[in-house]
Amino acid sequence: MNQNLFLGVILSLSGALFYSAQTALVKLQAAALPPLPVVIFIQSLVSLLLILPLMFKHGRADARKLMTTRNTRLHLLRTIFSLSISYLLFYAVTFIPLVNAMLLANTAPIIVPFIGYLFLSQKINHRLWLPILTGFIGVAIVLNPDARILNPAALLALGAAVGMASSMLTVRKLTATEATETTAFYFFLFSTILSGIIALGFWSPVTMKMAFVMAAIGILYFLTQYATTAAIKYANPQLVGSLFYSNIIYAAIISVFAWNILPTTSTLSGMVLIILGGILCIRVERVKRDFSYVKKA
Repeated sequence: MNQNLFLGVILSLSGALFYSAQTALVKLQAAALPPLPVVIFIQSLVSLLLILPLMFKHGRADARKLMTTRNTRLHLLRTIFSLSISYLLFYAVTFIPLVNAMLLANTAPIIVPFIGYLFLSQKINHRLWLPILTGFIGVAIVLNPDARILNPAALLALGAAVGMASSMLTVRKLTATEATETTAFYFFLFSTILSGIIALGFWSPVTMKMAFVMAAIGILYFLTQYATTAAIKYANPQLVGSLFYSNIIYAAIISVFAWNILPTTSTLSGMVLIILGGILCIRVERVKRDFSYVKKA
């Protein structure tokens, strides 16, 4: 497999941007949106419709090859992990501040090595620990979490972090043998089916305006999942997770326009640490040239 670190970095940063925009949109429209299970079903359905043209761009024969997989169970497991992120984080963000929810969800990169070691027998790249912790400290400074972080809903955001870490490692195993389109297609297919079943018990009338909002949420969801899935194909999950900290920077910028929250000195200082952590991770990867989670060509 061609290891393109630069492409992995760009995809990671792009996925973080789409992720922040989607979460912020859900929070902004939470009061007017239908029940979250309905929103999650619509976002999955929109994503499934968007992946189909990519599957058939080279004709039906190529599409059949992309739809061929021997990892159905692993795709289903990844779907469960990834869907849990949406359910847990979207519910959490309706009860606690956006920045606090993002802080807890961004503990995922620290959880990744433990899950990989305990359940997948994967070695931990210890040289990445300092950069990862540097980025996490930056996140904590940016968010300056207050007493509201102790809200019981915070447990939902922590659950989203576990789901994110598990999903990242599952995707890593899938992308070792599957094309990005195949991995994304089966996720969107299974998530549409599973979330659709759940949404049946919560269905309510949807206005045209809300249909457009949910379509936008779905598009951002598709871009987040596709970019992140592709990124993990080219870069170590620890690296992708560390760069994903940039969603905090994006969230801070969005907050300026959506909630008139101006960045403080501590916020800017934290951003510097986040960026530094990402740069150090990239340096470690370039120097060592040993991707613990990447299959060598």
